[in-house]
Parts: sequence; structure tokens; C-alpha cells
Amino acid sequence: MGFVDRVAIITGGTGALGSAVTRALIEAGARVAIPYRNAGEWNALESVAGGRGAALFGAQVDLDKSDDVSRFSEAVVSRWGRIDLLFAVAGGFAAGRSFETEEAVWEQMLATNLRSLVTVLRAVVPVMVRQKFGRIVTVSSGAILRGGGAGIAAYAVSKGAVRQLSEILADELKDYDIRVHCVMPGTMDTRANRSAMPKSDFSKWVKTEDVARVMLALAGEDFRAARSVVVPVLG
Repeated sequence: MGFVDRVAIITGGTGALGSAVTRALIEAGARVAIPYRNAGEWNALESVAGGRGAALFGAQVDLDKSDDVSRFSEAVVSRWGRIDLLFAVAGGFAAGRSFETEEAVWEQMLATNLRSLVTVLRAVVPVMVRQKFGRIVTVSSGAILRGGGAGIAAYAVSKGAVRQLSEILADELKDYDIRVHCVMPGTMDTRANRSAMPKSDFSKWVKTEDVARVMLALAGEDFRAARSVVVPVLG
């Protein structure tokens, strides 16, 4: 069983990694729902569907607002009957040492990377529990491996929480045929990262398409015996 006619929600689906996941799923025959903020980015993403435009659905959603997310989840179920896959890609980055980072930045990182995930899980997981099936893939960060995170404290703490929550969730959902996996990418080769770090060796960065392939593999049936897997994807 592959992804043909499976229904997926991808948060952050208009971003660099999210759009790579979207393209891969559409090519694999899935139906994809994107909660987006920026209409321009959504319009650009629609072009990737080509002749399968009916397989792509989107709506403007604020992931910080539980009512927004709940309405979106209900709209997906109303449209396609179920939610099989959740790829929780939405997130953000900020640098700063722990004792120098402003409180507002701490709040922003926790909201963008952790609270947005919790809000989506609260809307989507009950649907998966009712149907006794689901595959969830979250995105942490390779920067926190081996205790890393110096200089990016708020980001590292929020992404560490994503990993921990993913492992907890996998144990909570083990009786419902719902698997939860977490990828931990290294620095990804995106336009934003190239602009921010122009002197870096881009060849050492991981491609978003490669991260997307790993995420789809984890959500596929080849991994059905692995209930919870945390995978560094470092390039």
C-alpha cells in the first residue's frame, strides 16, 4: 500500500521543505491539504499540482489559533472523508545565547516550533484515533544532536521539545495503528539559508528533496514495524 488516494495535511507546506514534501506526495498519488498564511506562496505552490489540481486543497490558517486549525481539519474531513498523514513541517529559526535572548524571541520560538505542532495534533490526532490509522512525521533539528544548541538556545530548546513530544505521542498512540516519526535535518540548502550564510559550502548542506524522501519513507508501509523512529538527515 502506497500513498495513492491517501489524505495528507502538511503544515508549512508552502515553504522550502514543505513544498518538497507536497510535490513528492502529489507525484505519489496522495491528496494534500495545506494550511497556509501567505496567499502568494500558496498560488505558487498550486502550480506544482499540474493536472492533479483536484488533489491539492488549501486555506488560510493561523496555526496559533486552535479554532482556525480545527475548522481546517474539519474541512479536510468533509472534503475527503479522512486524514491519513500529517507532516508537521512548520517552524522558524532565531539565533541567540540563552541568557541574552529576549523574552519575545523565546515566546516566538516556542509558539512557532512547538505550540503550532500541539495545536495541529489536537485537531488531527482524534480523527486518526477514530479511524484507527495514521502516520505522523515531525521535524526537529540536527543542530541539537549530542547536546548541541549553543548560540541558538530558544530554537534548540523548542526543537528538542518537538523530538520529545514525538516520542511521547508514539507511545500514546501505539494501540491505534498510528505511527509517529521525527526527522532531524542538518542545514538545508534553501534560498533563505544561502542568503543568510553566503560564504558557506552549500555542497555540504542537505537537499530539501532528500529530507522529503526520508519523511515519505518513514510514513510508508516499509516502516510499519517501527512505531517510533528519530532520524538525523544530515546530508
